[in-house]
Amino acid sequence: MKTRILIIAMLLISITGMAQRQFDPQTLELIKTKKIAFMTEQIGLTSQEAEKFWPVYNELEKQRFMLMDKKKELEEQSETPKAGMKDADYRKLAIEIAAAHAKEGKLIEEYNLKLLNILPAEKVVKLYRAEGKFRATLMHEFRKGQDDKRERNDKEKEGK
Repeated sequence: MKTRILIIAMLLISITGMAQRQFDPQTLELIKTKKIAFMTEQIGLTSQEAEKFWPVYNELEKQRFMLMDKKKELEEQSETPKAGMKDADYRKLAIEIAAAHAKEGKLIEEYNLKLLNILPAEKVVKLYRAEGKFRATLMHEFRKGQDDKRERNDKEKEGK
């Protein structure tokens, strides 16, 4: 179960990170609004639950983004190693990468317990499923938008 939670969390973090880097603030705000509506419906949150849930979930997302940025920084270091890096430097980088992943797992475990204190266990499980469904929906919309854009560009080229 812990492995599944960790995998779901890592996928959500990577997609959210992609969205942060590829979209303007207005689009990000639209995505957040859609996510809130989608997840509230999928989880079946009551207004009382939502009042307690969203501040905790938003804090989790904030922590995820900070970890994602750290992991991105480490990935960039591993993709473009500096000249003269020695085995000890690579060893240190490998340890830092593994520590970032471990920290992410601990974060998910910590917030899982917090969420279980706010929501019934069934709704926490629905949360994890809703994150996956929302991610898939978001990716589908993104791809459709890219396809539509490509189609418009092709038609413009044909018209010239």
